[in-house]
Amino acid sequence: MQKDEHRFLAFLPTAPGSAHQPDRPAHLPGYPDLALDNAEPLSVFLTEELECANLDTIADRLWLMSTQSSGNISPLHRQRVKDREIIITEEPKLHLLWFYNKVYIKPLPRYLLSHSFWRDYLLNQTQPLGVKHMVILSSALGFFRSYAHLVRYESDLRIAQDKALALVPDWVTWDQWCLLRAHVLTVRDDQVSDRFLFGEIRLTRLNFYCKFLLRKAYYHRTHRQYGDYFASFYPPLLFLFGVVSIMLASMQLVASVEEVEERWRDLLAVFRMFGMAIIAAMFTLLAMFIGLFTIKFGSEWMFALRCRYALDRSKRRRRMTSP
Repeated sequence: MQKDEHRFLAFLPTAPGSAHQPDRPAHLPGYPDLALDNAEPLSVFLTEELECANLDTIADRLWLMSTQSSGNISPLHRQRVKDREIIITEEPKLHLLWFYNKVYIKPLPRYLLSHSFWRDYLLNQTQPLGVKHMVILSSALGFFRSYAHLVRYESDLRIAQDKALALVPDWVTWDQWCLLRAHVLTVRDDQVSDRFLFGEIRLTRLNFYCKFLLRKAYYHRTHRQYGDYFASFYPPLLFLFGVVSIMLASMQLVASVEEVEERWRDLLAVFRMFGMAIIAAMFTLLAMFIGLFTIKFGSEWMFALRCRYALDRSKRRRRMTSP
């Protein structure tokens, strides 16, 4: 992979005071306790910081949980429009996972804005980071590109630089980011790790499918207390209990009408019809909910299959037209 493939290097913003520092710093930018001349711990640290091993492993099945597009990432202002709370995480495996009204985002580390770090380490042809070098590089490129989608507008940069979030260093200006973003978006899908072929991923689906794909009970635990976990079952169970209770009561009413004296027959015929109407209404309501779920589930599967088919067809077309 040639350095000239990554033109964004020329547009990386310069941190305040960097002009008075050596061209090749002795420590990882942002981590003064981590020396750059010690390759093994540096490689281990960057792997833990950037690699999404589990998601890379099941990347060929992530289309079940997300739109198959690396651009499927809502900018930060849009996250707020969707009423999502931005949760800061330092775990790369959680970056861009969303769960109801929450979205997990990992801050952009300072070393990914360092020209010398990219030049001397990540893009160094001698691969100084060892056997994990290409994994680290592809993960770094994918992660960096995800920020080009998260911060699209000046309002997004203001949100990212909010002191409560600090997703992007506050010394980066909008003009600098605009130029940088335009070139980061030129990073191709074949240059990033498999996880970053996708954007946002729904955590509820990931927790469901990981039982079969990763042989794990969950990908990330969303309920920390047993009470919260079991409370999530209360609404559907109460709904089911209510429907069954009403149906049984209606059946009991219809059955008891047959035992009433002759003089009450006319009045209780109304009760019988009312009971039968309730039973029919409950069956209809239950069928509507099942049908709605089936339609919604089926439409999502059809959309995922169409996206996957369109992507495969596009890849085949590119292979046929390439020299």
